[in-house]
Amino acid sequence: GSNLTVNSDDTWVYLSTDRAVARDSGYVATGGVARNQDGNWIVGFNRFLGVCSPFEAEVWGILDGILILFNKGYRWIIIMTDNLEVAQILTDMDLEDSGITVLRRTHRILQSEKGWMIKHIPRNQNLVADRLAKLSFS
Repeated sequence: GSNLTVNSDDTWVYLSTDRAVARDSGYVATGGVARNQDGNWIVGFNRFLGVCSPFEAEVWGILDGILILFNKGYRWIIIMTDNLEVAQILTDMDLEDSGITVLRRTHRILQSEKGWMIKHIPRNQNLVADRLAKLSFS
């Protein structure tokens, strides 16, 4: 049996993600936080990625976040990123030719789900996700 908590009601959750680059090594990490409609914390996460592009790190953060939320039974996700390029590319319908594997994978998962949207937010509204990403270096 599974002891997963399933959130069956169709309420939106807010996923904020960000990436961090270590000044000394150039290594990259990602992190994020999910909150419910009242702003209450659902889950925080981070991952050390090592060598990869900052763009890919942003996408990894979104992929990690949506997979964690899907596992917890959430299906309606508002993805908030301060990276305009990522927000625009993931809303684009034609990514099958992308050479970036994590981007194709994330896009494929999002295409199979109905309840998501992406919002571009200012960097100063994304500080918690930014701090979580930076924790991967300590």
